[in-house]
Amino acid sequence: MNLLIDQWIPVRPLESGGAVKISLRELLCGEGKWELCLPRDDMELAAMQLLICITQALFTPKDGKELMIRIARPITVEEYESSIRNFADWFCVDHPKQPFMQVRGVAAKDPTPMDKLLAGVTGATNSCFVNQAGLADGLCGGCAAIVLFNQASCAPSFGGGFKAGLRGSAPITTLAQGDHLRRTVWLNVLHEEELILNFPWHRDTAPQKPTWIEPLKAGETIPAQRIGVVRGLLWQPAHIELLPPVAAEICSCCGCRTDKAYVAFNKAKFSYTVSGTWPHPHSPRIMTSKKGEIEEKFASFTTSAPAWTQLSRFVVQQQIDKTNTDGQQPAEVITQARKILPPQLQKLHLLIGGYRNNQASVLERRHEVFTLNHGWDKHSGVIGELVSLGRSYRDALYKAVFVFVNGVKDVKGAGVKINQAAEAQFYRRSEPTIEETLARIDFADPAPELAIMRASLKSIATDLFNEATRPYLNDPQLIKTLAVARRTLFKHLNNLEPQMNTGGDNGTAKIP
Repeated sequence: MNLLIDQWIPVRPLESGGAVKISLRELLCGEGKWELCLPRDDMELAAMQLLICITQALFTPKDGKELMIRIARPITVEEYESSIRNFADWFCVDHPKQPFMQVRGVAAKDPTPMDKLLAGVTGATNSCFVNQAGLADGLCGGCAAIVLFNQASCAPSFGGGFKAGLRGSAPITTLAQGDHLRRTVWLNVLHEEELILNFPWHRDTAPQKPTWIEPLKAGETIPAQRIGVVRGLLWQPAHIELLPPVAAEICSCCGCRTDKAYVAFNKAKFSYTVSGTWPHPHSPRIMTSKKGEIEEKFASFTTSAPAWTQLSRFVVQQQIDKTNTDGQQPAEVITQARKILPPQLQKLHLLIGGYRNNQASVLERRHEVFTLNHGWDKHSGVIGELVSLGRSYRDALYKAVFVFVNGVKDVKGAGVKINQAAEAQFYRRSEPTIEETLARIDFADPAPELAIMRASLKSIATDLFNEATRPYLNDPQLIKTLAVARRTLFKHLNNLEPQMNTGGDNGTAKIP
């Protein structure tokens, strides 16, 4: 199975039709409009990133003008064949000496079933409720390549001393989404000038090969600034070897016909150190200044709060200076989109994905698409204001219910922890409002849409407060508590009205 030659990409026609497999050449050189077709959203995101990384490695445009041409129309077959001519051995899943993202001769006490390569299929209490049975029973070569890439780049490590990828454990991925698969791939490929700008060491490290072609040395320390773009995008932190495939008829993952399937692999710990942060172009980064030192890490989902609560991190750049001790850097593919997209394409469809994990265990899979209306690139501060406003209505509800649960001074609290459930319901009900506002808002004149959003979020917060406290209305001892809590809610909600907003937090209780 060769990812540059064979048909391995599971897709379906955008208009209608069943699932088929196409080759990378068909995708990049053909006129067909496709979308990925896999049983899990994280698998589709991993397949998307793998396609982007291969395209970046072999077909990097020289400048923004050439990139826009490639977004607009397919490349020629001759250009494709010329670009892959010297690299076919890099992307062969079953190569006898240097298989894709693997190491030959991995010694392991026992084989590991393939489900350990599909993040979250096992190892969590809710696994059987969110994954179809038998998903990892036998994977075709294409799906095996996708899960190898996902485990190496996007998912938590195997745990127990195994290394995570260059972005750390479970990073958030943000990509620009086009109107079909080929355009999405090119929208997230950096052109040569952008690479040089963001990777000053790019020219010096361009000849580097992937880790399965030029393996890492055990125990070595590697400065992040010596890792080339291709080597970093296709980084494999673990020693993994797929065991020989068995005869099969259908892939248990994509559902397409296959004559052989992978059912197990060997894995082994491998130690090395990367010093510094490699600026992966598909993920936003967060910077914090502590005692004169700047700490940098990739954004991740650390709580159950939805992705919109971090939206400003995904699209708004903020430098550390005298007024800001925290900084943020959007993924470079999003920054590039801001620069090169013409006005008619600048309605950004922002694809966001990742995992929330507890060490090696996956707690949640995240996969969302936000549409940002025209003008997002010129008025990015409005996005921060919108997110802050949404979080403030969440805070108003949480503080009021917190007072009801815990009481204040001589006022008895209900003692039943309903504040967390109210918060979760607020996120669930408010998400459509946030999404619709982002898609409709005139970023040059945001006040009208923000007013509509305020009214909607105020109604949601009020309704949820009433629903949370209604079961306790008949308890005479809680009548005063309810009154105090309701007064707290109205005070915070009134403070969020534009004409009454003093900019301060006059809360009755502090959020723990």
